[in-house]
Amino acid sequence: MTPSVLRYSDQIPQMSPQMDFNYITMIPSNGASFSPNQEVRIPINVPTDSFVDMKRAYIKFKLTNNAAAGGANDGAVLLDPVIGAASIISTFRVVSGTGALLEEIQHYDALCAIMNNHKNADVRQSRSAICMGSSQVPMTAESISVSAGLVANANNVGGKQKLNATNSKIFYHEPVSAVFNADKLFPFGYTQGTSYVSLQLNSGTGGVCQFSDASNSAATWTASEWELYLPVLRPGAEFANNFRTLIQSGLPINIHSVGFQNSQQNIGQNATGMQTVTFSTRKRSVKSIMTALRVNAQLSLVTCNSSSGFKHNDAVDYQYSVGGRRIPSAPIKVATATNGLDLGGALNNTLMALGHYDSNLRGASFDVDTQHRKYMQSAADDDDRSSSVAFSLDLESYGEGLSGMNLAGQGLPLVLYLNCGATAQRASTVGALLADLYIVHDVIFTLDGVSGTLSASS
Repeated sequence: MTPSVLRYSDQIPQMSPQMDFNYITMIPSNGASFSPNQEVRIPINVPTDSFVDMKRAYIKFKLTNNAAAGGANDGAVLLDPVIGAASIISTFRVVSGTGALLEEIQHYDALCAIMNNHKNADVRQSRSAICMGSSQVPMTAESISVSAGLVANANNVGGKQKLNATNSKIFYHEPVSAVFNADKLFPFGYTQGTSYVSLQLNSGTGGVCQFSDASNSAATWTASEWELYLPVLRPGAEFANNFRTLIQSGLPINIHSVGFQNSQQNIGQNATGMQTVTFSTRKRSVKSIMTALRVNAQLSLVTCNSSSGFKHNDAVDYQYSVGGRRIPSAPIKVATATNGLDLGGALNNTLMALGHYDSNLRGASFDVDTQHRKYMQSAADDDDRSSSVAFSLDLESYGEGLSGMNLAGQGLPLVLYLNCGATAQRASTVGALLADLYIVHDVIFTLDGVSGTLSASS
């Protein structure tokens, strides 16, 4: 054994700097109460020379059902059984203090639904139900995805939480976001200007769901008392000065995270057979891709849980073309009535795809045999029942090691080949379908210490 006096490669352990920890509360800078289609802008205004642990940050708000009291039929809001009150958020953005767009996720509510569908049922029936108003019986509660809706009676509540007319309730939401999932502390206290979170709210009828025979409409709901809770760490003066000197010397500070990009296309009404759905992206490190289908017209129907009312259009199998190459070489089977309910390939790819963002997304809260909450409803029920399937592909399994696939310079589209059956009750017989593609990719946030600007590169 080499004597300690000769072990020149030994390093003296580095001590962690002492930091003061505290949660601070941010409130919107553009109002107090917000209506459908409005923007909620919450500044990230933290003390100078401080860091923020964004993974532990969360948002609080109060949702009010402004439906008039009384009437013969129930005027309650039926909260989305998968994501609860998060259905009112349509687009999520984070903007730097100099105006640079750090992140934007369109159709944010549907992404949250994909995420929650792949959490364990015990997490959803406890924490999610308490914080966000999702169902306490996630294995049976089904999203309403029939345009006619459901009439008011006790059986049709189906495990969904209700927000009665004229009532309000407080909700807590953990953002699905690259900024809020960074693997290092964010040095917002060293940046120029004040960064902010922008939440574009959903439409009045698209953000909430009601019984089809409700006497009074809740489409004029309001969301107020917005608060962003930020865990802030403030180092001592010596460390703060040394860190500022370091970054002002020109050394950039890089922070890695995994984020999402949304791209959308339509699938025509009555579509059957092979559907070629063309998307585009210029991301450099694409980890995985996921596509979810919804009936386009239902996104603005107050009778539907539009955020989580996913469909499969009697899908038989699917395959992607990425960078001009078909992946995988053989299509992934997703048939509901043939091949012995061959659904495991799609589910496993979805779990691997989501695992790049959060290792906790390795579960499932749906069933195969029960009538409600099936992973994929039978083709005969696709027109009026919701499924949980996302047509996913883990690209790292086919790419370059652990770096994902570089699509920045390909100049080629990203194409979904979805082979659909011809069952008369498939979802496209109701209307055109919206295909939401979510691209899971690496992102690097860079702080330029000389100018204090914060930027994102992906």
